[in-house]
Amino acid sequence: MYTIVSHYTKNTPYEEVVETYLKKSLEKYTFPTHIVGIENKGSWYKNTAEKARIILEYLENNVNDVVYLDADATIEQDPVLFSKIPQTYDVACHILDWNNWYGYSNFNPTRELLTGTLFLRNNKTVRELCKDWYNTAIKSNMWEQKALQNLLEMTQIKLYELPLEYCYMKSLPDGRQPLIKLNPVILHHQVSRKYKKIINTSIGD
Repeated sequence: MYTIVSHYTKNTPYEEVVETYLKKSLEKYTFPTHIVGIENKGSWYKNTAEKARIILEYLENNVNDVVYLDADATIEQDPVLFSKIPQTYDVACHILDWNNWYGYSNFNPTRELLTGTLFLRNNKTVRELCKDWYNTAIKSNMWEQKALQNLLEMTQIKLYELPLEYCYMKSLPDGRQPLIKLNPVILHHQVSRKYKKIINTSIGD
């Protein structure tokens, strides 16, 4: 069994975001949920790094596995795949192929790990990973997504690649519609693009 976990920054527009998107979309399901409000750390990068801490604290105090979803995600279809991931895998996420997603005409080998949708097995290996993930992101001021990708590339942790349907982004960075058309299971509305620019004034994620 798994629990849907998320977090948002209190006293910011993200309080409305989590209500409008994630919580509303969860109303038609019966998943256990754990959605945490945090204080603004004064930096978008530090606020997003709290993702690792929130996940770790849940894993340490509960028995369920975790499916983490960003506050602006909506569940569009029953995410049945999470219950079918083989036990041999500890972490599951989508790895974005830049050639396909951005439509590059020249070969670009970049494959980007996305953390808007994450599945994490509740075991010692994953709990240790979350500790390293959080510490790395906080100490380096690195984007938590990049910190996790770096750590996974240095470990033997088995990574299950979720299909794009489970971490589908509503638009490209410039606002255009995605080049790849499909029916998402989990849709990310990318509201951080709007708020990230003014994070240091008072807004978090």
